[in-house]
Amino acid sequence: MDHYKALGLNRSASKDEIKQAFRKLAMQYHPDKHSHSPKPVRDSVTLRFKLVSEAYEVLIDDRKRADYNLRSYNNNNNYNYNNNNNNGRRSNPGYGYGYDYRSGPKSRYSSYRGYNSGFLTPRSILLNLAFIGVVLGGIVIIESSRDALWKLQNPGKSFEDAVESIEKAKAAKDKV
Repeated sequence: MDHYKALGLNRSASKDEIKQAFRKLAMQYHPDKHSHSPKPVRDSVTLRFKLVSEAYEVLIDDRKRADYNLRSYNNNNNYNYNNNNNNGRRSNPGYGYGYDYRSGPKSRYSSYRGYNSGFLTPRSILLNLAFIGVVLGGIVIIESSRDALWKLQNPGKSFEDAVESIEKAKAAKDKV
C-alpha cells in the first residue's frame, strides 16, 4: 500500500498538507458516520479509515516517513541485471540477498527473518572477546605487579612465610 496514494498526496507533501488530507479523509471515512449503512459498506469504510490512519501515522512522523520513503524506493526498484534500459547495470542501489543494509539482518523489514539473535552478531562476538581479553590481561598484570611489589617491600621473604609469622604472633598474643 502506498501511503501517499492513500492520502491522495505526492511525495513532497508538507506536514500541513498531510494533516489536511488526513482530516478530510477521516471525516469522509469515519466508521461512526456510516453506522447506519449496510454491513459491506461499513466494512469497506472501516478498512479505508484504517488505511488512511496508518498512512497518516507513518507520514506525520519524520523518522517513520524517512524510513518508509527509503523502503518504498528500494522495493519499487527491480533487481534485474539484464534490463535493456539500464544497459546491463544493476538498477537497485541496495545489497540484496535478504540483508537490510540500514539496520542489519535482525531488521523487521529484512526478508531474512531467521537471524534475530542480537547478541550473536559477529560484531558483538568480537566485542565480547575483546572485553574478556582486557579483563584477563588486567588480572595477569595485577597479579604480577602484586608479586613484584611484595618482593620489593619484603626482600628474602615469601608471602607464605609472612602469613606463618603473623599466625605465630597471634598465637603468642592469645597465650598472654
